[in-house]
Amino acid sequence: MAQPTPIRGLGPDSELGQAARRILAGRLADVRKPESKLNGTIDDDAVHDMRVATRRLRAALQVFRPLGGLTKLEHEVKRLQDALGDVRDLHVQASWLEDVAKKARREKPETRKGIAALGKARLSGLESREKRLRSELKRWSSRTLPRMLRKVDGLEDDHRFGGRRVKEPLHWRVRRVHKRMKVYMDAPDATSAHVLRKELKKLRYELEIFQPAFRRTLGALTEMLVPLQEGLGELHDADVRLEVFERLAAGGKPQERKAARALLPLIREGRARRSAEIARELQRWHAEDIPRRLLQVLS
Repeated sequence: MAQPTPIRGLGPDSELGQAARRILAGRLADVRKPESKLNGTIDDDAVHDMRVATRRLRAALQVFRPLGGLTKLEHEVKRLQDALGDVRDLHVQASWLEDVAKKARREKPETRKGIAALGKARLSGLESREKRLRSELKRWSSRTLPRMLRKVDGLEDDHRFGGRRVKEPLHWRVRRVHKRMKVYMDAPDATSAHVLRKELKKLRYELEIFQPAFRRTLGALTEMLVPLQEGLGELHDADVRLEVFERLAAGGKPQERKAARALLPLIREGRARRSAEIARELQRWHAEDIPRRLLQVLS
């Protein structure tokens, strides 16, 4: 995952308004970095990088929402993020099917053909999704970006960057993630995994924003979120595949049904393996009492 632009020169005693201006400017710059690779042919890596950057920008807009006037802009960024996500999701599905097809050389020829047909079918909607993305990119550059730059330049707030106004929402987020972990451990299904993944992602991006306002140990603790977040992301991909291919196995064309049935055991095996890895990671979180350590650093 692409790393955000580091923001230098901020500390706990910096004014919140100054911190907001500088952090939002940095997050905006990260969103704009991949733009040049999306002008012509849609580059897969650029789509991924820009999607991650829009998530981080939205997290910053949500964090600094109390400064006023950022809610509508956050909704505009979400439009772009959703369009990027629609393209990226097809890229991921098609890439996975391509890898599976390469590994299935020993399978029966009709199975390989079925897998190739599934990959082609997955990409059939790519053109329309890329068209929508180009439209959203134009809206972003001509409308959203200029408004956001004007708004960011005018943000003012003389509260401390490391003050209670910042700490209380972060405490709430840590406790919320801890609660979602318990829910997942009690019932590790697709829904509880998806909710935990989203909450963990928000926590990571918010901790990145406020890292300059706290001790350096916060950076090390933030990095401890990465394996769990990435594991839950891969688990989510497996759950999406399960839903797609179970539907195809039941109601697709004959060739698609046969290929889907051949792929389902592979998907289930991969999901079970990923679920076991996540269980071990959550046990580590519990053994090392990471939520309590986070709350101590944020105190």
